[in-house]
This record gives sequence, C-alpha cells and structure tokens, in this order.
Amino acid sequence: MAKIYELIVIGGGLIGLSTAYNATSFFGGHTALNGKDVLVLEQSSFFNQLSSSAEASRQFRFQYDDDFMTQMVIDSTPEWKRLQKQTVTELISYVGSLWFGDPTIPTTEGGINSTINTMKRMGIPYQYLTAKEIEAWYQFKNIPDNYIGFFQANGGIINLPATLRTLYNVSHNNGVHFEEYNSVTKIESDGCNEVIVTTNKEIYHGKKIVMAVGPYTNKLISPLGTTLNLEIWDMISAYFRKKNPEINYPTWFAFQKPNTKNSNLYYGFPEAPWKNPGYIKVAPDYPFKIYDSPEQRTPPTKSDFEGTNLWVKNHMEYLDPEPKFTSTCMLAMPKDDKPFYLDSLPGHSNIIVYTSGWGAKFTPLLGKICAQLAINGHTFYDVTPFKI
Repeated sequence: MAKIYELIVIGGGLIGLSTAYNATSFFGGHTALNGKDVLVLEQSSFFNQLSSSAEASRQFRFQYDDDFMTQMVIDSTPEWKRLQKQTVTELISYVGSLWFGDPTIPTTEGGINSTINTMKRMGIPYQYLTAKEIEAWYQFKNIPDNYIGFFQANGGIINLPATLRTLYNVSHNNGVHFEEYNSVTKIESDGCNEVIVTTNKEIYHGKKIVMAVGPYTNKLISPLGTTLNLEIWDMISAYFRKKNPEINYPTWFAFQKPNTKNSNLYYGFPEAPWKNPGYIKVAPDYPFKIYDSPEQRTPPTKSDFEGTNLWVKNHMEYLDPEPKFTSTCMLAMPKDDKPFYLDSLPGHSNIIVYTSGWGAKFTPLLGKICAQLAINGHTFYDVTPFKI
C-alpha cells in the first residue's frame, strides 16, 4: 500500500522550505506533524538558481505605505528570531534601510511621503534626510536638490543561501522527506481529503498540498479549474567592484520619475561576505522581460543592464560602473495590486497556493501561515489582501 503523506509541499524554495520547517515545529499554532509524514518535491536541485529563490540576498525592511504590510513585517520579526536560534550564521545583517528620491511620485514600492506617514502611525523610528545629507553620509552623488529621504535603522540584508540552508537543515533534522529532480506532471484532488501527485519519477499520495512554485503556478493549477491572473517578471541584478575598499552602504532604494524606457527605479545592498566580496549589488526594480509562461524565458542581453550601469556611473562614485557579475530571478506577479496570492485553491480546500512576489522578508511567517492553512484549515493572521 502506498504511503499517504499528511502534507506534500511542491516547491523547494524559500516558502516551500519554510512551510516544511513550520509544519514540523511545535510553536506554529497547529499540531506539529511528524517529519516522516511531510514530503517536499523540487523539480530541480535544492538551492538552485533557476526561479524565485535565486541569487544571494534580499532586503529586509519595515517601511511600507500601507499599515497592513508594515504589520506583516512586525509579525515576521519574532519568527526570524526563532529561526536564527537554529543556526550560528547571521541570517539578517541589520545594516539599516535608506530610501530617497522624488517625494511627489508614487511607485510600485510606494512613495517617500506616504511611507513616512505610515511609519509615524505605526511607531517605526526613522531619521529624515535632505539630498545633501544623503550625499555626504551615504556615498552617493548628483542627488537632485528636491529629493528627500530617510534612514530606518532596523532594515537589513537577508543572507538568502543561509536562510534556505537553515530551513532545509531543520526540516531534515525533523525527519522531512526531500525529493529533488521530481517535476510534477499532474495533481489530482477530491477537493478536501486526498491528493495524488504524479511526477516524472513517482506517484505520491497525500492529504494536503502546499504549492509554492512561483512562475510555474498556473501550469500546475489550471487542470484543477483555476488560473490566476499572473504575469512573470524576469529581474536582473549586477555586482560592481568597490574602487574604495573602505566604503559600504546600507540597503537602499531610489524613487525617481519614469523615463521613456522603464520605471527608472533602482535599489542596492551593502557588500555581502557570502557573495562576491569586494563588490556591491545594484538592481533595477523593473523587469527586463515579462512572460506568460516560464518556458518563454530568454537570457538578458547587455542592453538590459544599461539603465543600472548608467545609474551607478551617475550616482555612486566609489564603484566601477561596469558590472563584473550578473544574475537573474523570476517572480510570479499578480496583475492586480496584490503583492502575491496566498489562499486555498477554489474548490480545493486541501490545496494551499502561494505565488512568489515581494515575500522574502516574510519568509518564516509565510511558511507558518501556509502550515496553519494546510493543517488547521485557517490561520491566525489576516490574509484577506492575498486571497484568490
């Protein structure tokens, strides 16, 4: 007789691994599952660079122009502290978060003034900055006089490889069963009590599924009667050599008016000792390509980096403006105003779906929510903004 898993997690990235970690832990607000009853399926190798959990770092920040999202970060903080106790490697380096730019424009990340108002309402401390102070204190140049900004000291840089490895290790130690190079080809569900997952290698039986497959979501759920309103963003980042080894940056984001080619938004990180030491990561906050299916993916060209290179040349005098290393990452972005979907699949209460988006900063909390939804059928947290 085939083994019946209590929970099958499809997708071995940040949220899939966080779900396995939370499902088998005793602090999650649900009956902890025995690890041997939890299966994680990954279509490639674990810790691969092919999809939404690619690259080496993400920003952690409290500031949003929305009280709800700021509260989500606040709720994530104790979950990060709990996860940190599982490893000696620092998962978040709290270097601070610098935002600056034109205060009059709204963007996909919010706006300067509206975010300051949110921080005031939510009691998040910050330091207001003028353009001259941003130049003098944070190694930027040619900042327009009308730009303003702020520094929020609790922001930081997430060590993505260490976070993935910690989630995997704890789950593995809890007895979770991992299968890589298992590409799901078919999902069958009775809607509430049983699921059958067919892969290129095996057929697995279970009671519940958490699906965290990012850009592959619609490919797997459309045979079950639902297609989400998603588009796939292909994002790039680049690493620039430090010409002055003494300088460094907090995490930062620059708000600017769009130009004729793109949204003209850029963000960056401090030097990360776990990835390309001696280099600074800078990235555009806009996709170089948008797809309907990951099978349409093509590699970036040199011209796709021109906006980032020019921004570094114009505003970061201590960096070589020609990048040495580059990388890509795919996101499954809702076409409406949601940052991501997190909900049970319509008609299938035993299948929980999370789509990738701007979710890395919430990693241990999102895994906890997925585990609660799968095991309890409900969650203690308000996920109304993420519903399908």
